[in-house]
Amino acid sequence: MKSFSSLFCCLVLALSAAGCWVPELPDDTLFSCDTAEDCAAQGVVCAPRGAGLRGYCCTPTTEVCNGKDDNCNGQLDDLTAASCYTGPEGTKDVGGCKAGRVTCGADGSMVCTGEVLPASAESCNGVDDDCDGETDEGFNVQTDIANCGRCGNVCNAVTQLCVDGACKTRGETLCDDNTDDDGDGAKDCADSDCDNQTRVCKAGDTAKNCVCVGRAIGEANCGDGVDNEPDGFTDCVEEECSGKSCGTGCVCTNYVKKEIACGDGLNNDGTEGTDCADPDCANQSCGAGCLCQGSKAVETICSDGINNDGTEGTDCADTVDCNGKDCSVAGGCLCSGGAATETVCNDGLDNDGNNGADCADSDCYWKSFSDGTLCTNTGTRVEVACSDAKDNDGNAGRTDCIVGNSDSNCVSGVCGAGCSFNNCAKKETICNDRTDNDGDTQTDCADKTDCPAGTACTRTNGAAGTCQNNGSCA
Repeated sequence: MKSFSSLFCCLVLALSAAGCWVPELPDDTLFSCDTAEDCAAQGVVCAPRGAGLRGYCCTPTTEVCNGKDDNCNGQLDDLTAASCYTGPEGTKDVGGCKAGRVTCGADGSMVCTGEVLPASAESCNGVDDDCDGETDEGFNVQTDIANCGRCGNVCNAVTQLCVDGACKTRGETLCDDNTDDDGDGAKDCADSDCDNQTRVCKAGDTAKNCVCVGRAIGEANCGDGVDNEPDGFTDCVEEECSGKSCGTGCVCTNYVKKEIACGDGLNNDGTEGTDCADPDCANQSCGAGCLCQGSKAVETICSDGINNDGTEGTDCADTVDCNGKDCSVAGGCLCSGGAATETVCNDGLDNDGNNGADCADSDCYWKSFSDGTLCTNTGTRVEVACSDAKDNDGNAGRTDCIVGNSDSNCVSGVCGAGCSFNNCAKKETICNDRTDNDGDTQTDCADKTDCPAGTACTRTNGAAGTCQNNGSCA
């Protein structure tokens, strides 16, 4: 509960000699302030509210996505700057791909804003759009009428060809009229002017399913299941179909159809299987945070609140794929046993988004730090380096077991699981866990001083026993 400020109390005193009664108010009551001193409480700051408005008393906590100003800086949901990337492994910082920044989404989830992911197809623009380390692959600026000599230089498709990187006026303007239009002795596909020009396959056709290739008629539609020329071969079996589309999510490769869209739920090439079940999709992306491995979709991003592979569960709940993987874009969180586990316990952040930050989270119980402190199993951080003459936990200068200014934990506290302090001396308090809890190289009954004869212990066969005078358990 909160009470009115001392300023209000003083006003009442000025008006009444009977004394000052300060009523209690609900915890979520806002108090106006100009400085932190107006709030009159340790750890409470005066948070700004905007130009021309007084601030309000606020206790800073870690900023999360909840539509509130948790860290009391006057901004809602302004998460600590952290980079993020949801594209396939190995593509970040390649070509045009780059990481983004973690921000809050409209539904309260964390999203990656500003990232650039690989394009589904390469464009001729001087940029590595699909982030595979190659630029403008698949485009031949020597013969491509849409990119003749350079990207974006377009020849007139009706009257021009691209020859050696330059637009050249075609003599043969019609490639399917059975006429030598320019009178050079060659007509239609037999004329080099018609190279790579589409045409109807035979008189009476309306669709241009053929193309002039190598002075002959070739297949232009490589995914319709029809021998369009005809020459006895269909679609990807045709030489001219190599590298061309055989339909949505399908490309002709080595004379067969190959699935290239591995996350759309379709058997794009009509063979072997759908998406990751198709060997064509091995190690290919099956969507954001998803990779085809072992003929199945595998979740690779375990921190975005999305069931990326559509199976087993979301993030850490996907124990098959996410166990042991990072569950926070900012770090300090690891998936373990189907749950997010806090692994960094001294950064002031609730890294796993549950149970609290640092020592307040049970994941951090008994974690020790290089600064001479330890998280206890009660959620507090205490001094455990009790012989270095330092105030390790920063509690008003109280240090080690110095007379008159000793640290209470060093005098009589905990030094870890199964370990306690007695005037800065460590003592083993659990004698049946087969652990050297006080770090004196003696374990359980072998630590005769702390685990004397008669103390409960665990035998080598796992049965209960008692410590013997010789330091054994029987």
